[in-house]
Amino acid sequence: MLFFVDAMLGNIAKKLRLLGFDCEYFSDIDDSELLEKSKNENRTIISKDQNLIKRAEKINIQSIYISKEDEIKQFLEIREKTHLEFNDISGDVARCPKCNFTTSKIKKSEIINKIPEKILKYHDKFWKCDGCNQIYWEGTHIKNLQEFVSKIKYNI
Repeated sequence: MLFFVDAMLGNIAKKLRLLGFDCEYFSDIDDSELLEKSKNENRTIISKDQNLIKRAEKINIQSIYISKEDEIKQFLEIREKTHLEFNDISGDVARCPKCNFTTSKIKKSEIINKIPEKILKYHDKFWKCDGCNQIYWEGTHIKNLQEFVSKIKYNI
């Protein structure tokens, strides 16, 4: 499933990307352009903007209205509408949270001078964004995100 998240929900876009979903997001796109891109690319719009959702529905674009403030409840709204399964976050399936490109495994030896020594010492698995070349590893932030995903999976 392809998504387009409006400017009000940037954290949702990043988390969907980390979960492996193709999710477009621009902080400065106007509604007409967002609607056009969504229609052309067959993307489901996720938004807190009721007017945008109504416009999308009028032109037969799939959309999800987010009414909750709490991020876990927002993801539950998405799951309710899409019936998606949210699996654990893994570098093997994650998309780049910055640019939405896919990521690929990269050897530790190829990034020795590109990340801090401390990271190299404690981690063995690394991924590189196929678009912006950002390097990723499963650090402590991933553990926190795994807890977030568990709360969604089990409605905690």
